[in-house]
Amino acid sequence: MASLRQTNKAEHSMSFLFRTLCAVIGAAFLFAVANLAISGLPERGQAMEVASNESAPAPNPAPNPGSLLDLATSLLGIASSQPIEAPLAVTPIRAMPVAPAAPATALASEIEADWRAWMATHGLSDGAMVVLYPDGTMHRAALERASDASFPVASLSKAITGICMDVVLQEQGLSWYTTLGDIAPQMSQVRVTPQPWNARISLASLANHTSGLAPDLTQGTMGNVLHGALGLHRRIASEALREENMQGTPREFFYNNTNYAVLGVAIEALTGQSYSEACMARAMTPAGITDATIHGRMGSRSSYGGWEMSAESYARLAQHWFTNGAGLVGRPFDRPMHANYSLGYEIRDRGTSAQVSHAGYFCEGDNSGTGAYFHARGDGVVFSANWSGSCAAAGDTGLGQIIAGRM
Repeated sequence: MASLRQTNKAEHSMSFLFRTLCAVIGAAFLFAVANLAISGLPERGQAMEVASNESAPAPNPAPNPGSLLDLATSLLGIASSQPIEAPLAVTPIRAMPVAPAAPATALASEIEADWRAWMATHGLSDGAMVVLYPDGTMHRAALERASDASFPVASLSKAITGICMDVVLQEQGLSWYTTLGDIAPQMSQVRVTPQPWNARISLASLANHTSGLAPDLTQGTMGNVLHGALGLHRRIASEALREENMQGTPREFFYNNTNYAVLGVAIEALTGQSYSEACMARAMTPAGITDATIHGRMGSRSSYGGWEMSAESYARLAQHWFTNGAGLVGRPFDRPMHANYSLGYEIRDRGTSAQVSHAGYFCEGDNSGTGAYFHARGDGVVFSANWSGSCAAAGDTGLGQIIAGRM
C-alpha cells in the first residue's frame, strides 16, 4: 500500500509540473501574438496611405531624348557603370489613365469660348478640344464627339515623323545633316534608291522643306483609289527622287508633303521596321500614348498625314516632347530650322518660353473635310483640337492666331 501511495504521489507531481509547463508556454505564445498585433503591423491610417500611393501613378519625369548609351541600357538591359542601390521594380503595363478634370480657369474658359465661336463661324458642329496643364489635369469641351475618341490629325502627323527621325538618328549615331547618298544602301533595301542628282539632299532639308523637291506629288493623289495601301509613301518617295521631279530650288522653303514621304522611307531604311512600328515605339510609347493608329485610307498618308488619335492623346504627346527639359524646346537650334519651321512643327523661343504649334487639314472634293491643331507652351500647357465638316484649316481661318494670342 505504501508503495502504491508513493507512486500516485509521484504521478500527481509530474502531472502538476506538466500542466504548469503548458500554462507557461501558452502564456508566452499569447504574449508574443499580442505584441506582434500591437507593434508589428501598420496602423489603419498607414495601410490606407500605402494603398493610395500604390494606385496613384507616379508623376512623369522631365522628358529627355537621352543618349545612345541611355537607349541601349534601357532597351537592351546593358549593365550600367553606376551601381544599382535597390532591386529594380517591374511595373505592369497599364491602360492610358484618364486625366482628371481641371478646375475652370480664365485661360481654359477663354480658349473654349474662342474655339466654340470659331466652330460656329465655320459651320462646324463635330469636334473636340482640350487644354492640358502641367499637373496632368485637363479641361475638355466637345461637340458630337468625345475628346478621347480617335480622329485623323492630318499634317500634325509630320511632328510625329520629325520626333521619330530625331530619335532614330540618335540611335544610329547620325546627324540631321546625313544625306540620302550617305544612307543609299539602306534606302535601296526598301526599294527607294537615291540617284546622283538627289544624293546630296540632307535629312535636315527634308524636315524643314528646303530640299528642292517639287512639285508636291501627293496633292493630285490625295483622294484617289491608291489610298488604302499603307506603303504608299514609298511610291511617292520613289517618284519624287526621279530627275524630272527635282524642279524646286534647294534651300528655298516650299511646304511639301513629299519631303515627309521621303523621311518616312528613311526611317524604315534605318530601323528595318515599318514606319508605323518604328514611330509608335519611338515617339508614342515614351509619351504614354496607346491609342494612336495608322490604318485604312487616311493611314496611307502615313508619315506626312496618316496618324489618327484623340485630342487628349495629341495633347499628351505634345506635352511630353515640347515641355522645357526636352531637347526639342531646350535646345531647338540643335535641330533643323528654317523661318521657325523645324521638325514638322513651328517653334518660337525656347525653354519655358517656347511656343510650338502646327495645323493640319484634309479637304475632300465635295468641300467636306477634317482638321486638327495643337499649340504647346514650354511650361507644359497644351491646347489640342480636332474637327470634321467643312474645309476649315486653323492656319487659314484664324484659329491658330487666336489660340496663340491666348497662350
